[in-house]
Amino acid sequence: MKILIKLIKIYLRTIFDVNKVLNIHNKKEFQKTSSIILLYIFAFGYLAYYIYYGASFTLKGLTEMGIEHIILVAIMTLSSIYLIFKTIIKVNKTLFNAKDYSFLLSLPIKKSTIIASKIFILYFANLIFLSFFMIPTYIAYIIGVGPSLYFHFNFFVSLIFIPLIPTVIGGIIGSIFTAIMSRFKYKNLANILINLGFIFVIYYFSFKSQNMNAIDLAMLSESLVNKLNSIYPLAKIYSEIIQNNGIIHLFLFIGISLGIFELFKYIVEKYFDIINSKLNDVTINNVYKDKLIKSSSPLKSLYKKELKRYVSSSLYVLNTAIGCILLIVSIILLFIVGGERLDAILNIPDFSKIFMTKGPLMFGVFASLSCTTHSSISLEGKNLWILKSLPVNITQIFFAKIMINLTIIIPTILISSIALTIGMHLSFLNFLVLLFTPIVYAIFISGLGLLINLFFPIFDWVNEIKVIKQSMASFLTLMLGMAISIIPITISVKINATLYSFIVGLVMLIACLIL
Repeated sequence: MKILIKLIKIYLRTIFDVNKVLNIHNKKEFQKTSSIILLYIFAFGYLAYYIYYGASFTLKGLTEMGIEHIILVAIMTLSSIYLIFKTIIKVNKTLFNAKDYSFLLSLPIKKSTIIASKIFILYFANLIFLSFFMIPTYIAYIIGVGPSLYFHFNFFVSLIFIPLIPTVIGGIIGSIFTAIMSRFKYKNLANILINLGFIFVIYYFSFKSQNMNAIDLAMLSESLVNKLNSIYPLAKIYSEIIQNNGIIHLFLFIGISLGIFELFKYIVEKYFDIINSKLNDVTINNVYKDKLIKSSSPLKSLYKKELKRYVSSSLYVLNTAIGCILLIVSIILLFIVGGERLDAILNIPDFSKIFMTKGPLMFGVFASLSCTTHSSISLEGKNLWILKSLPVNITQIFFAKIMINLTIIIPTILISSIALTIGMHLSFLNFLVLLFTPIVYAIFISGLGLLINLFFPIFDWVNEIKVIKQSMASFLTLMLGMAISIIPITISVKINATLYSFIVGLVMLIACLIL
């Protein structure tokens, strides 16, 4: 048990970079780390307030209907569903295909202890995520309702056990999903498409809920919980715990959650090697053909290497191509549902009008959301020395990484510009500006992401999630890119919108040259 606790501590210290924070002796490094921590606190604090505000708004309608407890049940159930999807994505690389598994086996540690520590890391990650949603909702609930003392005890005890079942369900589905995908030649493409489907479903319900008042949201929450009670029985038990302070239901909730979790842990520990080998099977369909070996220029070879690295990770693609995907979806919605309906769906007044009058700048916002370079240096990891030892110029390495980002963004901008020009009957001059300004934004964000990654590299990562989603480089690139692209849109000018967009593009071009 002591070794298990130590392993979990080491994992948590690695995830949150605790050792680096505690062992800072350089004043400059201390200031840098302090700034990073403050930025994270501000970002997560803002999101927590947003959740609290949304919960308070919905609670007003629920209180009028006398079913205020539904808010906690709804958030618990929806969070559990999201945790299942989150675990499906993470289970293979965290549990079965972990890079440090072979190293840990060489140490005097039982295999069952190593596996148990991996499962608990999945659980802790889910618990932290769940708490981020549940605690702001809990604060809104106690301010709006003023529950009894027993409620607080029941809430925090049950909170610890809520992530257990989603972790198990997500682990099972994720393992089956990985086993099926490993048989396909284009498994990464299938993985990307399925995850995109999940994202669109989440966005759909998010946009739908934003266009409702408190009563509408309350009725939706009640209807949703009633449906989910039949699918997820623990939601009904949790409802009894929150509404009636049912101590028997609390013990039942704990017993079911712990029992299923321990059974899952036992099965995984016992059959780990069999499951692991099945999940990592690779189907090879290639037939060798004797052909001439072609040589390429250093830049072209580096570009091919970067492109293969990019498409080999579904997580990398999904997190860096989101701006391009949203741009194409926005164009399609604009033509299908019309401007007014699109404004209502997004809950952004005059969005379609701004989109048409300041199209180049709006395209720039979407381009700023898609950046592959903010993690491209860090993703080299321990293989960075191989890249550094190649007989190529450092500039060529940087250009190859920037070209990957432009390969994703420029075709999207070209297709969207042609579609908007034809659909809105824009002039050829408007079309040229519609191409020029967003492409300049794309070049700028590519260079900015690379520069920030050079200042904030992470080479000792175990899971690429840390680099792609949780690094300071990705966070700063996203925030700065959004700020730089949105500020010109908010400025009111009296000159022609097309001319203004062109001037902004020229300013960004100068910034690119300086960068």
